[in-house]
Amino acid sequence: MTPTNRAFGIEFGELRDEFEQLPYPIANADLLERHGNATLSVPNGDYSLEEVLAPFETSSYDDSDDVFDAIFTMVGEQAIGRKFYSDRTPPALGEDRPDDELSF
Repeated sequence: MTPTNRAFGIEFGELRDEFEQLPYPIANADLLERHGNATLSVPNGDYSLEEVLAPFETSSYDDSDDVFDAIFTMVGEQAIGRKFYSDRTPPALGEDRPDDELSF
């Protein structure tokens, strides 16, 4: 399976690889200084990383999983697309679609 740059309705673009290369632990302020202007795309619009993670101003991250968890927590409903419809579940029997989850 080839990893993608999309997970749970969020398109990370180049951020996925860049998060893997950061020196951890990293403070939220340092992360935003480096990548705050980067764009996260969701079905209902685009957000800067700074918009998403600004509420975590005193937080720090031990690894890239912590960063992704914070993003998934803060984006929430905006990444849904069509409400009450889920493309986050595994493909149904006989359904052929690409897996869009990040490999951690």
